[in-house]
Amino acid sequence: MKDWNAKWIMFEECPENTTPVFRKEFCLEEKPAEASLDICGLGFYLLEINGMRVGEELLQPAFTAYDKTVLYNTHDITDFLAAGNNEIRVTLGNGWFHEPGEDCFDFEHAVWKNHPQMICRLYADGRVILRSDSGWQCREGKWSYNSVRFGETYDAGAEEKEWRQAAVAKGPGGLLKKQKLPGIRIQEYREPVTVKDKVYDFGCNLSGDVEITLEGKQGETVEIVYGERLDARGGIDQTLIKRHGDIPRNQIDYYRKGKDGEETWHPEFSYKGFRYVQVKGDAAVVQIKARVFYTDLQTAGGFQCPDVCLQRIYDASLRSVRTNFHHIPTDCPHREKNGWTGDAHMSCEFALLNLDMEDAYLQYLDSLTDCQWPSGQLPCIAPTSVYGYNYQSGPTWDAALIFIPWQLYRFTGKTEILERYYEAMKKYLHYTRQISEEGICRSGLGDFLPDEAQEVCPAGMILSCFIMRMAQIMEQISGILGKEDGNEWQTLAAYIRKAVIREYYGSCRITESYLSCVLFFGLSEHPEKEAKELAGIVREKEYRAGGGIFGSIYTLEMLTKYGYLEDALRVAGQKECPGWAYMLQDGGNSLWEHWNGKQGSLNHHMRSAIGAWMFKALTGLVPEECEPGWRRIVLRPHVTERVTGCRAWHRTPWGIVRIALEKGRLYVELPEGVSACVHWNGKPYEFTGCRELQLWETTE
Repeated sequence: MKDWNAKWIMFEECPENTTPVFRKEFCLEEKPAEASLDICGLGFYLLEINGMRVGEELLQPAFTAYDKTVLYNTHDITDFLAAGNNEIRVTLGNGWFHEPGEDCFDFEHAVWKNHPQMICRLYADGRVILRSDSGWQCREGKWSYNSVRFGETYDAGAEEKEWRQAAVAKGPGGLLKKQKLPGIRIQEYREPVTVKDKVYDFGCNLSGDVEITLEGKQGETVEIVYGERLDARGGIDQTLIKRHGDIPRNQIDYYRKGKDGEETWHPEFSYKGFRYVQVKGDAAVVQIKARVFYTDLQTAGGFQCPDVCLQRIYDASLRSVRTNFHHIPTDCPHREKNGWTGDAHMSCEFALLNLDMEDAYLQYLDSLTDCQWPSGQLPCIAPTSVYGYNYQSGPTWDAALIFIPWQLYRFTGKTEILERYYEAMKKYLHYTRQISEEGICRSGLGDFLPDEAQEVCPAGMILSCFIMRMAQIMEQISGILGKEDGNEWQTLAAYIRKAVIREYYGSCRITESYLSCVLFFGLSEHPEKEAKELAGIVREKEYRAGGGIFGSIYTLEMLTKYGYLEDALRVAGQKECPGWAYMLQDGGNSLWEHWNGKQGSLNHHMRSAIGAWMFKALTGLVPEECEPGWRRIVLRPHVTERVTGCRAWHRTPWGIVRIALEKGRLYVELPEGVSACVHWNGKPYEFTGCRELQLWETTE
């Protein structure tokens, strides 16, 4: 590369799916006072210097659309170098760069697919002393197969081949940029809670892999199978997490012992979603433990309430968000591992309330805009190369391009985030004219995955409402940035609203989904009346949930807004199917894809917006009324008998805001420079610093 004066290099003759290993030997007259290495190895790399692993992060660098953007990492390697002879070794896995076989998301046809390759440069005391080029050596590593989805095959006793000369590669095509989002790190090691017939139960749904210690003879091989369900015989059932029919393996590792006695191993170039692990083979398992890992997103908020059921739902929502973030917000950690845009924007507000998401979301949005076509069309997953443009994409998913930057702005106050994506947003809204006719869009998914017995509003209604909402947000963004096209977005929103009312308002069957959509998108002519109807329908259903990923949340939010919080809380805490609490039976700790749990994934974050609703409803926080960046906080508390109190906090750019409500008494603690307004019984209470307010009297 011109800027690096280094070369992308590869091992051209390396057998398919075998890991190439590159090395460079060099001599230093003295140990440098400071040394660093910039490196990108695609798909993933394992870096070792003088026999020592460098860095705690896993599966680096982060996944991008490699033909547009490629990320590199910088490592401080001062302590790894010595005066005299030194050696760098880099082992490359396929990652997302070289999909090893046919999959249903077409990554094997990605435009960037090529031999695994790397580029690096080494700085010592401020001077570049080494770069990657054809002077490096390479040979086959000990992995004969590796796939981020399907698992790894490792032979600890594989014969070490002769070193050969590396070849200069063309590179992936994208621009090299430094990775800013956090890396993936091990968050905990977890022991199995039970074992039966070599099936190990780790007690809850996880993402990561296992580290295993085996006793046996050289050459003995074990098969390690991961899954989240068991079959009738007690073995692992992968039926519902296997989407790649042409590949016989799925989340399976094979390890061949390299010597007699004990050996310990863990995978390097993949991750799995699982609760159970089954080990097959002759070697004896001495020890096995789960390595739980995901993107190291720092905690930025929290919520606690005395209602055990609601707290478990909140915690499961957060765990589902965390365990589905491996550089990108994926749908599930096993079957697909794709960055679905609809899932991403639905969990966005909840994630931002609890985690430091800024750098991670910015990289995800960069990938999404990298994948945007010149027409403005977006894929339903990002990053991607081939898949997702003409199936499942549509306004309900594409809204991530506008909703996520808008939420980031609200949480950070940074207008530069809006500016960064404005042209892409504008291009997308112009594209929606292509998929709409007379103000109505029918291209895309509607209220996705309701309970089978639940009737949802027409897809065209919610798809069109999403475009309307995006146009409304764009009008606000235009004003914030001083653009001159605000009238265009205002006119578009008004045109679509009129069309939706003409096409759907008053002509659809009165259902929970229809009413929640009407109220949420501001279509109602009689909101109080229709909110009462919504509460009545919820009661008739005995408080069972069951809407799609959008409507089920709209129901909770609209019941709360119009004075029916107790009804909303009963829906949220419903322990029968369909309901969020139903998902947590038998010790479950993650949310499901389908309400009944009989289909799909048992670890999906797309329903986690209930956590954001809970945070807001029980503290009274109204983010849309707060000043962007939290300079001014607005609270509108609600009386509730079911939940007697709650405590919450959030780290704003100015410091931590704390909110506590107990037996009718509100306590708010604000950092310096932040003010708050509490609205209660029609009166505003303005203050700074700390304040206690007795809002209502309790009988306790």
